[in-house]
Amino acid sequence: MATSFNTIDPGQGGAGPGNGGGGGGIGTQLAIAGLVTSIAGGIAQGRVAKSVSRYNARMLEIQGQQADMVAMFNAAVARVTARAIRTSADLDIARQAKAKETFAGAQRSKYASSGVKLVGSPLDVIIDSATEFSLDMIITDYNAKTAMSQQEFAAQQSQRAGRSAVLLTTAQANQQRAMGSAYNRQGYTEAVSSAFKTAAEFYK
Repeated sequence: MATSFNTIDPGQGGAGPGNGGGGGGIGTQLAIAGLVTSIAGGIAQGRVAKSVSRYNARMLEIQGQQADMVAMFNAAVARVTARAIRTSADLDIARQAKAKETFAGAQRSKYASSGVKLVGSPLDVIIDSATEFSLDMIITDYNAKTAMSQQEFAAQQSQRAGRSAVLLTTAQANQQRAMGSAYNRQGYTEAVSSAFKTAAEFYK
């Protein structure tokens, strides 16, 4: 009696369920892997954007601090210059006062040795000379005060510029940090949204 064997045609679906099941498993794994990659990528992108924004913010703050330091230095230089102007003017005035006394004494001695009385024209000469010296001292003092005022104005302008730079860069830095936080939240939001969308499509 002949023994018969059942054979499976490769074209039949006998092995189909197994193959189909394996394909479904691989497809699910690929989908999950893609979802995880997408989520991780979105989160990482948000974190990178936040880090870049924080770095930019710090650089802006440093820029403002440096501008303020330069401004304070310039203001200090202006005030030192003003004090130097005052000192120089005081020395000039002292020299002018001494020259005035010396000149007046020399004139009085000259007139006295000549027997000229200090009345009339000789006295007028001494008075005019004294007035001229006094006027020179007044002009020297005025010029010094004017120059000092200019230096003080420059110092105040420099200080205001420094403070303005700090305020501006601080505001810009805060804006950068806010943008970084927004990018970070956006990364998480997009990652979660992508996860829900992928899950919805997978379970259709």
